[in-house]
Amino acid sequence: MKKVTLLLLAGVLAAMAADFSGTWKLNVAKSKAEGMPMPKEQTTTYTPKGTGYEYTAKGIAATGQPIAGSFTYVEDGAEVKTTGFPNWDSLVVTGGQAMKSTVQLKRGGKVVGTVTRSLSADGKSLMLVGKVTLPDGKTATYNYHYDKQ
Repeated sequence: MKKVTLLLLAGVLAAMAADFSGTWKLNVAKSKAEGMPMPKEQTTTYTPKGTGYEYTAKGIAATGQPIAGSFTYVEDGAEVKTTGFPNWDSLVVTGGQAMKSTVQLKRGGKVVGTVTRSLSADGKSLMLVGKVTLPDGKTATYNYHYDKQ
């Protein structure tokens, strides 16, 4: 009986895990940013890595400069270094495999922002809603809508 219960529980937990894998394109028309410029275009990719994933972002910033950001999420609660993000240098993910997760953004070891990432029930849309204190002390918010490619 215990074995059956454990197998059922494992199946339920596996079904609860969100599938973020693949490529996502920023839908600029459905997105907004206040206090910081929104990218002209951006494509993000989530690639499964063990129990986590590798995240990469590429595109064109509002200034016309290329965007190239990345990090590898390993486990919930672990601080991971990021590259290519001008407003933070590390982050901590909670609920990284769930349909809705939260992320603490850090700069120099201090929390400077939060992000909520939500996957739509049909798996075709991804939302990132964030607030961050910029290096100049001003606050910026964003609501980015991504479409699965």
